Amino acid sequence: MVEKQDRGLGTPTRRQFLGMGGMALGGMALAACGAGSGDTTTTAAPATTAAPATTAGSGIPMTTKSAVTVGYNNPNRLLRSPLYVGQTLGFFEEVGITDLTINDADDPVPPTLSGDYDIALFDSDVYFDAMEKGVLDADSRMVAVNLGAQPLILIANEGVTAENLAGKTVGGGREGQVNEAICKYMLGELGLDWETDVNFVSLTGGSNDWVQAMLTGQIDATVAFSRHVPLAEADGGSALYSDFFPAPQGGFVMTADKMAEDEGFAAAWCHAYIQAQRWVKTRDNFDELVRILSEEHGIDLPDAFFDPNVYEIDATILSQDLGFDPAEMDIWMDFVAPFGNVPADINDRWRDYVDVSGLHVAQEALGLPANPAADLSSGEEKIANF
Repeated sequence: MVEKQDRGLGTPTRRQFLGMGGMALGGMALAACGAGSGDTTTTAAPATTAAPATTAGSGIPMTTKSAVTVGYNNPNRLLRSPLYVGQTLGFFEEVGITDLTINDADDPVPPTLSGDYDIALFDSDVYFDAMEKGVLDADSRMVAVNLGAQPLILIANEGVTAENLAGKTVGGGREGQVNEAICKYMLGELGLDWETDVNFVSLTGGSNDWVQAMLTGQIDATVAFSRHVPLAEADGGSALYSDFFPAPQGGFVMTADKMAEDEGFAAAWCHAYIQAQRWVKTRDNFDELVRILSEEHGIDLPDAFFDPNVYEIDATILSQDLGFDPAEMDIWMDFVAPFGNVPADINDRWRDYVDVSGLHVAQEALGLPANPAADLSSGEEKIANF
């Protein structure tokens, strides 16, 4: 299997960055998760390693859908890797999915609405806002959270430090988006006021474009992602800030029509995905992960993929059990609401847009505790996502 039209997935070399068309200060669209520009469609082949036949009596939740299309618009290769691991190691086939198509369209809303996606990754704030505005059908639901933490990373050019950042130009991502909020937060943590202490500028394009703007001297520092840190370091720069915000930032969403087609699909999907994601998060599997991605699926892996620090950051983002702490979702929504991403009172209603019943079936079948609680209250008994 070969990934097609591979544009901006992962970390290009510095030369590729400098040769990219367009400018980060120009006018391109941006996904809040930091995806590069352009739509990419990837068709994944059926699993190459057969799983043993299973029946309903085995306790494994099954789906009647053998062919499934998933929307996954995050370009990070490690975050995407459970989709490929789940095929090669037979986790998807075990629950009845033998043909998985992965689509990378930047905006998951149109193909979700049209029925092209059986299930799709949504940023939590994007999904809740779409539900509030009636963009998605009222009975759509988020059925699991697979991205359970938000990395906070600020990189800078050579010679720029936290101590001399005052007065310099800092790129905050796209205006009004969550990355801008994150950048302002990091500056505050460094003791700087984004309005008065630095020249804070909004950027367009994807995160690769922001880093290009920095490397070409248009800006001195920028909000970024783990895969960009080695690139900055190779050019003499560094990460001025690196931390995590416990945030259920992204999860899988299904429309009412898709749930009605097979009521057991969410449980089956979660059962397969939990196993694949836990496998990816196990550091001892890294060499085999590289083989699966590069040899089994023909995915080109950038140098940053092999950086242990990048792996640790990205693996931390992946939820251990597709569950989350509702209190952390409340905090995350409070964080993004002032920037217009969601209504200020979204914490009064986001629970109405989540259904973890299928997730609980999958967790029980795998011998895991129910996480979160069925009423989406903040409980103490849960598997740590980090």
